[in-house]
Amino acid sequence: WNKEGACSGGGDLQAAADPDSGVNSVQNYKLSQNDHFRLEVKDRGDDGKIPILYLQKPLDKEAARHHILRLTAVDGGKPARSGTMTIIINVLDINDNMPVFVKDSYSAVLEENSPVGTSVIQMNATDLDDGLNGEVVYSFGNNVNNKIRKVFEIDAKTGVITVKGLIDFEEKDKYEIDIKASDKGLVPLATEKSVMITIVDLNDNAPEIEVTSLSNAVPEDSKPGRTVALLSVTDRDSGANGKVICSITEDAPFTLTPSPVGLCLVPAGL
Repeated sequence: WNKEGACSGGGDLQAAADPDSGVNSVQNYKLSQNDHFRLEVKDRGDDGKIPILYLQKPLDKEAARHHILRLTAVDGGKPARSGTMTIIINVLDINDNMPVFVKDSYSAVLEENSPVGTSVIQMNATDLDDGLNGEVVYSFGNNVNNKIRKVFEIDAKTGVITVKGLIDFEEKDKYEIDIKASDKGLVPLATEKSVMITIVDLNDNAPEIEVTSLSNAVPEDSKPGRTVALLSVTDRDSGANGKVICSITEDAPFTLTPSPVGLCLVPAGL
């Protein structure tokens, strides 16, 4: 076994057994061609030749989970005889990959007044590491304020953002929220991605009328065009939902005329 990312290291391999002695015993070892390991042979006198395997290039488990090498022992006889052993090196994972979000950008559209528990969007990130190093959990970014946390919540396991509080277009028409994806390594690696949630306005506000009377009574001989009262009409909705059409009953002897401060109620002729 060897950890990925290791830059060096080595260890003795099992020496080959040869019942012959002298020059007819094991004289050398050869290692199959590979990119990561090299072989050295040390002569330990009466103990014979000992093969030592060294790592010469860092391993990457995401590129190769294991490496298969062939070690050949050669004696000094004529003709020379040899024996081969297969070496399987399994690479142990380290937490060298941070989570990566699947999409470059995330956005969603949500109607105001959506009920608590409504799913808004699912964030999705992957991690190339194994085990806990590759398990991803989701949370709000460190700079997400409490107002947003009162309105939305995110499932740590699934990455699904849901409605937690009141969604009111008139209070806020869009939310940009930073989402953090972290792995479960001993020293967790994390990355953040923002999601834009646009709120759709509903016609949930009735027009409000404010009347300012300019006189307590209207003389019966009042001339047409005299202002009797000022009316201010507002609607908190946006777009067409916030546009207001004003009218009065047909049999009333008054008309409505626009003015810089609102609508004027004036006699039509009494």
